[in-house]
Amino acid sequence: MSKINRRELLKLSASFPFLGLLPSVASAQTLPTKRMILVRAFGGWDVTYCLDPRLTSCTIHGPDFDQSNPRSCMGAGDQEVIESFGGLRIMTNAMRREVVGQFFQENAQNTVVVNGISIGSIVHQECEGRILTGSRALGVADMGTLTAVSNGGASTLPYLDLSGGARVGPYAAQTGMLGRNNQILALVDPSFSISGPPESGLVHPLYTPSAQSSEAIQSYLATRRSAWTSRDENSAKYTRMMADLDIAHSRQKQLLEQSDLLKQNLTFGGGASLLDQNQTAVSLMKSGLCHSASLQTQGRWDTHDDITEQNGLYVELFTGLRDLVQKLKANDLFDETLVVVISEMTRTPKMNQDGGKDHWPVTSAMLIGGGLEGSRTLGGTTEDTLDAMPVNLTNGRVDMASSTKLEYANFAAGVLRAVGVDHTEYFPDTEALHGIVD
Repeated sequence: MSKINRRELLKLSASFPFLGLLPSVASAQTLPTKRMILVRAFGGWDVTYCLDPRLTSCTIHGPDFDQSNPRSCMGAGDQEVIESFGGLRIMTNAMRREVVGQFFQENAQNTVVVNGISIGSIVHQECEGRILTGSRALGVADMGTLTAVSNGGASTLPYLDLSGGARVGPYAAQTGMLGRNNQILALVDPSFSISGPPESGLVHPLYTPSAQSSEAIQSYLATRRSAWTSRDENSAKYTRMMADLDIAHSRQKQLLEQSDLLKQNLTFGGGASLLDQNQTAVSLMKSGLCHSASLQTQGRWDTHDDITEQNGLYVELFTGLRDLVQKLKANDLFDETLVVVISEMTRTPKMNQDGGKDHWPVTSAMLIGGGLEGSRTLGGTTEDTLDAMPVNLTNGRVDMASSTKLEYANFAAGVLRAVGVDHTEYFPDTEALHGIVD
C-alpha cells in the first residue's frame, strides 16, 4: 500500500476527514531535502576507463591494453592518462573520450566519486536491484522513488521514470513510469491515434466517451467508492485504499491539466536519447509537475565481446551529464538536485578470449551537485585485483584497520541521507556511508 507524504496528508485532510484515522507520519530528517536524478548506465561499465583508473599491468588490463600483443604486460599507450582534478583521479583520453576530461574540468568541484561498492553478485537483474534499492528483496523502491515520495509527495508526479526500469515498490500511485516509448502521450492527448495491426484496420482509441458518458462513468465510480467505504467505516485497510484512490484521481486531474508539458517534451513510439531525457526531466521538474527522475543511457554496457566499445559509451554518458548539469544550472535546480550516476557492476580486471570483459561484483558511482563538497573520492579497490577495500563509513576513506567493506546497502542509505530522507526508516539495521556529506 502506498505511503502518504506528510505534506500531502495535511493537504488532503481538510477534504477527506477520514484521513484523520491514519497513523501520524514521523519525520526524522536532519539534512536539507533535495531532489534526485538517477542516471543509469546499466550493463556494467569498466571503471578502469574513468572513475577507478588503472593502466595495464600484469594483473590488470586497463584501457591502454595492447590488443595486438596480449602477452605483453605493458599497455599500448593510446593517449590514456590518469589526471587529477582536485582530489579526483580520473582516466582520460583526449582522442577517444575527450568529453570525460571536459566534464571533470568543469564540474570536479561539485562531484564525489565512490569506488569499491561491493555488490555481491554478477547477475544483471540481481545487481541492478541491489544498487538501485540497497536491498536484495523484491518489491522494494529505489533511491529515486524514496526521495520523491519523502521530499516531493505534493507534486503531480513525484517520480518521473524515463528509463523504463525504475523500482517503485509500493509507490506506483506516486510515480509516472513512461518507459522507453512514451506511450503516455496516447493517454493525455484525446486526439492522439495509434494504428492497430495492418490486417485489423483499427485505429485506437476505439471509443472516446461523450461528456454525458463521462459524467455517467464518474457517477458510477463515486457509487462504487461509497460502497467500499460503507462496508466498514472503521476499517483502516479500506480507509487507506480510498485515500490512495483519492490521491490518484487528484493527480490524474492535475496531470491532464498540465499535459501540454508532456506533449512538448516527449516523442511517441521511440526511445529518447539521454539529451532528450534531460530536457524532459528538467522541464517537468522546473514546472513542478515532478520532483525527481530516473534516466538511462541508450547504449548497452555489457561489453563481453569488445571492451573498446566502452569508449563510445562513456562519450554518450558524459555528453549527457555535461548537458544535464548545464540545464540544471540554467534553471536554478543544480544545488537542490543530487545527480546519482550508477552502473550495477564493473568488468573483470583482465580481458576474455573474445576481446571483452565479463562481470565483476564491484562497482563505482558518481554524485554530482546537490550542494555536495566535491573533488573527493570515497572508498577504493585493490590495485591489482579491483576488489573492494575496507572503509571507514564515517568519512568514507579507505581504512585498512577496518573490517567493513562498502556494501550496496551502506551506499544507498548514505545517498538517501544526503538528500534529507530519514534513511533509518528504510535501513534500520544498516550504517549509512556518512562520508558523502560529512
